[in-house]
Amino acid sequence: VQMWRFPEILDITQKWLATCLYCKDNTFPQLLLLTKYAHDAADRIYKAIVKGSEQESILKPILQTYNTVGSTDHVDFDTTRPVWATSARFCHISHVVADTESWEQKMAQALEELGDDGLLHSYVKNHNLSFFIPYTYNGQDFNYIPDFIAKFNDGNGPDDLLNLIIEVTGEKDGKKAAKVATTRDLWAPAVNNHGGFGRWAFIEISDPWDAINTIKAFLKIK
Repeated sequence: VQMWRFPEILDITQKWLATCLYCKDNTFPQLLLLTKYAHDAADRIYKAIVKGSEQESILKPILQTYNTVGSTDHVDFDTTRPVWATSARFCHISHVVADTESWEQKMAQALEELGDDGLLHSYVKNHNLSFFIPYTYNGQDFNYIPDFIAKFNDGNGPDDLLNLIIEVTGEKDGKKAAKVATTRDLWAPAVNNHGGFGRWAFIEISDPWDAINTIKAFLKIK
């Protein structure tokens, strides 16, 4: 721990309290003395420091001891949830397992249309793949399971595809914000710095019926 940096952290925290903290209705700054709110504030400040400094360039991932690299080769399970049949051209798994009646189905359809356009290489709904991203919320540890993982040719050619984590977002809350910030600002930069797992990025889709435009804009493809 670099204790000598405490004055810098104190200065950043004071600026955060002065410029970023907004108290709604009858709330007041002293509520941050409650443990869960203090942890949330500390997480936000930490992620902002990493995102806005040279620290992002030295982030490194902590890999799982076992099953470091996953595969869709041997995925096999039964489900009672709604499903959507996939195209074998783009997905190794026969069906997308949905959490809603239409959102994931529409997202899968949009991805396969991007495949028809030559942008998508492959995709998978992240269900029973054991792919998760650890994050903290209010001082507690959780595992985030993203909705989709897709490989895109974003202009670097078929030998350097972009691994895009896709989250289909409905109602937003504090937990969702923590998942998004951790994946986008900490996990993806750390894995990219490792260099052994290709290039990774994260995108949040709030409207699956406009996913094609959203992804093309993210990839900077017209």
